[in-house]
Amino acid sequence: MIAPARRIAMLDSGLGGLTVLTALRRALSDIDVIYFADTARAPYGDRPLREVATFGQQIVERARRYKPALMIVASGTTCAAFEEVAWKPDDMPIVGVVAAGARAAAAQSASGRIGVIATAGTIASGIFERKLRDVNSSLRITSVGAPKLVPLVESGEWASDEAKTAVAQYCEPFRAAGCDAVILGCTHFPHLQPWFERALGPSVVLVDPAPASAHAAAALVAHSPPAQGSLIFEVSGDADQFAQRAFELASVRARTTSHVDFSEQVE
Repeated sequence: MIAPARRIAMLDSGLGGLTVLTALRRALSDIDVIYFADTARAPYGDRPLREVATFGQQIVERARRYKPALMIVASGTTCAAFEEVAWKPDDMPIVGVVAAGARAAAAQSASGRIGVIATAGTIASGIFERKLRDVNSSLRITSVGAPKLVPLVESGEWASDEAKTAVAQYCEPFRAAGCDAVILGCTHFPHLQPWFERALGPSVVLVDPAPASAHAAAALVAHSPPAQGSLIFEVSGDADQFAQRAFELASVRARTTSHVDFSEQVE
């Protein structure tokens, strides 16, 4: 079977990458997407980066059977993990949310005081700081690891008082530092955007890496023949639960949703 040129694979630990999927569909509605959600091993943020890199490599290996034009790494922790082990596939272009988010934030901050909130693993890796300083070495960066937030989104509690309280607590360092832009450095976090807006107020720009990542990916396939606009979910955990929460959170339904053990794909 010859795959359509406008076919993109995406990987994330769970629901977070739906923010990128939504932005991607706005840019190119006819694109085919295969979305890999590693919910059985989520959250990634508390795991060693080398372990997360192995998970990512397993998913990339699985993705090859679909012959995608590129892979969007819609997980900041996986971006950090691939950088940690200096790995990228030699047969598939990669678009990562970290680099795209850093460029967007540097462009939107007037003061040069930028906050980054992400998983503990992503923050500990320093990847956002490196990508931001690649753009502008004089930026003043405040980084906060937020381990409570991914589980809240994955459990369907994104609108809860618990989520509101956790976001407010995590945002205190940004207020103290006078940040005028804050990167939502995990793709799960834009699902909590109302709570970030309430905690930080209208003077702080919330930078969602999803649109920048989607536009970068769309540009790479924009001149290729149109596809069918299909969506496939492959999920390592409860596939039915993932499909239900994906619809509740982002109003998307896949053509097929399958349970897959990603760990079986590479030796």
